[in-house]
Amino acid sequence: MKISTNQYFTSLNKQMTAQQSKIAESQAQLATGKKAVTPSSDLEATTSTLRLQSVISKQNDYVANLNSLEDRLVNEEGAISAMQDMVYRMQELAIAARSNTYSAQDVSYMATEAEGYLIDIKALANSVDMNGRYIFAGTATTTQPFVTLDSGETEYRGNQAEVALEVDGGYKLNLNTSGYNLAGRFDRVADDGSTSKVDMFTVMTDFVNALKANDPDAIGTTMDELDSVSNHLGSQVVDLGVRQNLITQRKEIAADKQIIYENLLSEAQDIDFSKAITQLSSDMLALEAAQSTFAKVTQLSLFNFI
Repeated sequence: MKISTNQYFTSLNKQMTAQQSKIAESQAQLATGKKAVTPSSDLEATTSTLRLQSVISKQNDYVANLNSLEDRLVNEEGAISAMQDMVYRMQELAIAARSNTYSAQDVSYMATEAEGYLIDIKALANSVDMNGRYIFAGTATTTQPFVTLDSGETEYRGNQAEVALEVDGGYKLNLNTSGYNLAGRFDRVADDGSTSKVDMFTVMTDFVNALKANDPDAIGTTMDELDSVSNHLGSQVVDLGVRQNLITQRKEIAADKQIIYENLLSEAQDIDFSKAITQLSSDMLALEAAQSTFAKVTQLSLFNFI
């Protein structure tokens, strides 16, 4: 079979065109640092990149949720710790008022001080977050949770819902503390032995009233109840601390995962510069050889053999 000069020309032209395309692609890879200059140029790298980018995006959202939850828990802990400190001071006032070493005027001053703490604690219980939403209202975050009635009693108008966030592997962590759980429920034993439930605002209000009346027996009753309130708030602070520690651990795990995902993404989409440069050099040598051969073929003539 004879091979014409035109066949040589066509074959070499295709080789040079293919080689030029390879060089152009290598140059584009070196310029961008990416394996897939266009999605179609490396389908495997493109698919892996998109999948890993989706995973990383979800991981970023997860970390953002953890940070938001941590901020909320810090706010809750600060408010409840402040409440507990004021209850501690009320307990001190109760002990002083029952000691029979202070005058009725002194006890009235104590009542004024205790009433100020009650007002401050209610204000803390009505705390809002950076978005202006009540943090102790359950899921009714636009409703002021604690309202003082004309009778002097405190009414809770939020709900008991506590939302949980799935932080890892199906584990759920409470996002909030409802005002219902914040206020607690404590046993009050009447003189006839019957028991009723009261919340911390009822206890504190009755304590203030007992001081105003300078009633040692009532002060003694509410003093014991204030101890229960203090313990209850302390357990809330501990629970918030545990939740914050769990979030810190999850954030550390998330950071480790993030590094792994970023490395995998780099392997999927980034080129190895040393290999790419070596390949480019090899392709350019091949192109030069093809061009040299092409030049010789195009110069062939019968006169060369006469």
